Amino acid sequence: MKPRPNLSAWKSPEAEARFREREDALVRELAAEVPTPVDVSTRLGPTRVYRWPGAGDPVVFLHGTSGTSFAWAPYAERRDGRAMDAVDTIGDVGRSRQELAVEDGGDLSGWLAETLAGVGIERAHLVGTSYGGFLALNLAARRPELVRSLFLIDPAAVVPFRLLPFMLWGTAALFASWLPTPLRLRAARRLRMPALEDPRLIRFALYGQLNHRTRLLRPEPLTDDQLRSIEQPVHLVLGGKSEVFPSAAVRERAEALLPHVTVEVVEDAGHAVSISHIDLITDRLTTFLTSAST
Repeated sequence: MKPRPNLSAWKSPEAEARFREREDALVRELAAEVPTPVDVSTRLGPTRVYRWPGAGDPVVFLHGTSGTSFAWAPYAERRDGRAMDAVDTIGDVGRSRQELAVEDGGDLSGWLAETLAGVGIERAHLVGTSYGGFLALNLAARRPELVRSLFLIDPAAVVPFRLLPFMLWGTAALFASWLPTPLRLRAARRLRMPALEDPRLIRFALYGQLNHRTRLLRPEPLTDDQLRSIEQPVHLVLGGKSEVFPSAAVRERAEALLPHVTVEVVEDAGHAVSISHIDLITDRLTTFLTSAST
């Protein structure tokens, strides 16, 4: 059987339009500062970058699967005057539009390199969560001259992805979004999924998953040699109860192979630690960026 190409698309123009309307409504209501959108031409297709103004070295944020750059809006509010960019991943539900199939990690590093060049970034601090962590590590391993540092939040690409626990967790969260408020809030705590506190957010994500055919490249772990080659400073924030990547295994492999890594495990957090512990992570990120910029 011929493998299906890694080419993503919406089920219909109408489905995409409804998703965009919902996203725009959420942004108007929830984002304290709306960034400037920029569309960059790349080999894989036009890519959307959102830019928040500020000073200092460029900091580029990469979201997780089935997300968009507006997942980083709370971080923009806390960016402490720094310039900040966020990229909609090619092939995902954001406003980047995939036109060619992604065959391997080289395609993705080339795409991200073109995206950074398109907004005038020569060398960036990369912040990535989950799949965004894979994109960041993949770029650092293949195009190290473009990366100043890596701040990764429960990232893919260090240890294998646990598909079944992830699917069970995600399915439970989606069903919980329809519960009465008291039960939904209890489920948010039990599932370590703070997005359930606002059902619009989880239903927005569900609509995208049901109406977008996503063919992202599977985030296989980088090889030992690839991880050893990453000379930039790396800080990992891991969910101690991550449903996707066991924190002990991630820590062990990262500390064994990454030359300049520090690891912090948030014991009570799950994979959604980038949402549940925003204040803690932004505090660590500010400290890390100050150190990595010297």
